[in-house]
Amino acid sequence: MTETTKSVWIEKLKSAKKAGLLQNDRKKIHYTFDDQTEMVEEYDAKTNLLLIRKWRQKPSSGLKTAATSDSWTFEIGQNYETRPIADNTLGMIESTTTPIFSRNDKNDCFEIRIRNLPYSIDTYQLTIDKDKREFVLRTTNKKYFKRFSITDLDRLNLPLEENNLSYSHANNTLIITYKKPKAILDLEKQVHDELKNLNMKKEGDSDCAVN
Repeated sequence: MTETTKSVWIEKLKSAKKAGLLQNDRKKIHYTFDDQTEMVEEYDAKTNLLLIRKWRQKPSSGLKTAATSDSWTFEIGQNYETRPIADNTLGMIESTTTPIFSRNDKNDCFEIRIRNLPYSIDTYQLTIDKDKREFVLRTTNKKYFKRFSITDLDRLNLPLEENNLSYSHANNTLIITYKKPKAILDLEKQVHDELKNLNMKKEGDSDCAVN
């Protein structure tokens, strides 16, 4: 990683239109970038822990559709408003035992949680594919396989290091953690310092100023 890589992301955040809202002990920051892509981040107002980061792309046609401009993609956190999809023709809904993958970070590490994985800890094999910049999870019983990446590491083009990676299992949930490199911690401090200058509105205010 170079300082240029890090500064590109910081400058992208600085140049975006931003609106801040304090609501239910959360700080919500809405970014609109030059290409009209939107990003929303939600922080714990007391600890500054990032709870949610989600994205919404502007449709290339400029038309608003349910599959594009109304649809948020969650990078961090989970969309709890999502409901199981019903099959009206068969009277069936999505199984509640389907593994659910989500990212829920801590101050010192990235954390991936995969719920509804009942297998014992010795069933899981977690490796790194450095060429594709992906983490690879498989089970010895061949019941589960997934490749995933951590976007924050990719933004800074940071190397993936095995010694930063660990995992545990409890309550049918596999918890994967990756220790945040110093470059990530430094970047997060820069972002927090930048957000200190943002005018945060409170819930109930007539509008939310855009910076």
